[in-house]
Amino acid sequence: MLGNTQNAKDVELKEKSLSRKNVLGVVKWLWMFLVILGTGYYFYRNWEQVTHLLTDMSLWRLFAALGLLILGKFLLVLLVDYSVKVEGWHPSFWQTLGIYGLTSLGKYIPGGIWHFVGRFGVYKVNGLSGKASTRAMILENIWLLGSAVAIGVIGVFLTRFDLIAGLLNLPNHQWLAILFTVLALGLWIVVLKIVHKTMRRHTAENIPSIFVVAGVGLLLWTFIGGSFFVMFHDFPFSAAPLFIGGYAVSWAVGYIAVFAPGGLGVREAALAFVFSNIASVEMIAVYAAMNRIIWVIAEVLFGLVGMVQKQRLRTDQLEDEDITIENEGTKKQIEVISPASDSQNMVEAK
Repeated sequence: MLGNTQNAKDVELKEKSLSRKNVLGVVKWLWMFLVILGTGYYFYRNWEQVTHLLTDMSLWRLFAALGLLILGKFLLVLLVDYSVKVEGWHPSFWQTLGIYGLTSLGKYIPGGIWHFVGRFGVYKVNGLSGKASTRAMILENIWLLGSAVAIGVIGVFLTRFDLIAGLLNLPNHQWLAILFTVLALGLWIVVLKIVHKTMRRHTAENIPSIFVVAGVGLLLWTFIGGSFFVMFHDFPFSAAPLFIGGYAVSWAVGYIAVFAPGGLGVREAALAFVFSNIASVEMIAVYAAMNRIIWVIAEVLFGLVGMVQKQRLRTDQLEDEDITIENEGTKKQIEVISPASDSQNMVEAK
């Protein structure tokens, strides 16, 4: 009776879980449809300004944006590489890049979870347990999301504290901006220490120091945020910290919005808020859309690298199998010849 009751509860929990996933899937599709429809309508109503902004966008800036984004993604792969090595698997950096590149394409499959599912499967195939694979992905996301929030908050506090002061009903004083910035940085270091202390309970592997992780995160978002900033030609270089921090925190807001695939719509709304009174809504909408396209191009390029890596690995495996078969065949030939040679030697001795 107890066994049947437990089985019934398990089935009920699974059904509820599937029901929640189905609802979330419908919400994601509905949100995507509304965002695309709303964006298309907005561009249609403001087509003159949109075309002016597009024609005013220089080609070299787009290539520079793509280059900076690729550099940022290389550093992102470095965090992924650190996370799996902490759990005891030691692939080469290029192998990790290939895995990241291939599995990242899964985010464009309806559902929004397939890049995680793909990476989880690859980790398990290569010897990590289910728990270790989960910990590696959680650690990667804590490093990535935490660094985005930290860099974003620091950048926005230092450059647009007037927005924060208005939201929190605080006086807009420079010393308050510096205080909040120091507190944000200190909180990020404390979080890293807690995470690393927790990880040491589960692994005997070396864990990168918090300063290495923080440094990689800083450079990562400098490049990725810089890829957004370099698209604009109306702002001086002194505005770069605002764009880097604003983009990082907007990405983080979009990332945690589980109902929005890839943060679609949410990231753009956050960008419009951060850059209010600095850039027009039309400009932010157009440049954010172009940034989306550049992001997709970068991920396709990383996916191609992953396909090449996978094919090369498969070729190496086939070559190893051929060598093994040849060695086994040679060994059998020697075993067949050896008895005959022994018989011949015995006859000659007689």
